[in-house]
Amino acid sequence: MFWQKEENRGSWAAYTDVMKIHPISRVTADKVLVLAPHPDDDVLGCGGLLAELSEAGAKIKVVYFTDGSRGNREAKFSENLIAQREEESVEAGKVLKISEQKFLRLPHNSLKSSIELAAIIRKEIEFDKPDLILAPSFEEPHPDHLAVLEALNLGLKNYSEGLNIWLYEVFGTGRLNRLFIIDDFVEVKTEALKCHKSQYKIKKYDEAILSLNKFRALSAGIGNYAEGYYSTGPRTFQKLFEFYQRHHESRI
Repeated sequence: MFWQKEENRGSWAAYTDVMKIHPISRVTADKVLVLAPHPDDDVLGCGGLLAELSEAGAKIKVVYFTDGSRGNREAKFSENLIAQREEESVEAGKVLKISEQKFLRLPHNSLKSSIELAAIIRKEIEFDKPDLILAPSFEEPHPDHLAVLEALNLGLKNYSEGLNIWLYEVFGTGRLNRLFIIDDFVEVKTEALKCHKSQYKIKKYDEAILSLNKFRALSAGIGNYAEGYYSTGPRTFQKLFEFYQRHHESRI
């Protein structure tokens, strides 16, 4: 069962009403499926929410699509990096109390949507029947992120059951309709971020995402840190995907 509690918006209510953003202070779900293009996207995009969900007893499965083998300064293939990044993800998963992690080990920076990839996602949905799916935002500029979105769109074809889909931010920022306050979980998220040592010694992704979380909270006048999401269902997701595909043909 999925449930969310809206926060009292106080003097900022007019702003959030105009922007159609709902500040959320609590979310619960029995089963959660996270679609992570790379081995750290789950922590970056929704680490605070995952910490809250696991504390509330949710069973969380994360599917990592690419092997992360090009996560170095030169963006060149490194076989050693595959094992290292998986180990980092496992350590971060322990911090966030992730129930299950699945590594597909597809090529980093060259992920392509396909019927086979869509079938993997559809199988996860039909087998586990999650209450909530967490996937990258439509505004993400990275092609691997967009490939996962396209595969999700294919996987949802003719899917008629109720399902909550929340799209999270990593590289791209855009339209939101949910802000989840992570003040109580920002320390856990920070600890999980620190597990990805191979990445954050190259670029300060951890500092960047926490700064974004801080900005999101400040701009809406709620708490100190907040993760941004776009909440939708299967049918609306597919309509939105078609819209973005028409207007951003070079990206999706």
